[in-house]
Amino acid sequence: MKDILLDETRRIQVLNGDFRIGESEMQEIALLLESNQGEWKEHPIIGANLYQLVNSKASKLDIEKRVKLQLSLDNKEYAELKNKIQTTIKTTI
Repeated sequence: MKDILLDETRRIQVLNGDFRIGESEMQEIALLLESNQGEWKEHPIIGANLYQLVNSKASKLDIEKRVKLQLSLDNKEYAELKNKIQTTIKTTI
């Protein structure tokens, strides 16, 4: 999917005075997983609330369940995106 791209600070990228457009699937997933429920006015149940799992006893399975649920709410298929998500996480850490 193509959309307006954001930089690392979540600001709109501008190129030659215009919005930069490009592949946005991983950007959409990142925004979805970084957000908390209630932050998206139009869709208040969207948001993985992953901050709640920091320093908790949550297992990898608990995290995976949240990710799967949030992706499904956005009509995305976890099985198709799993490797892409893991690769992106590893390269950005």
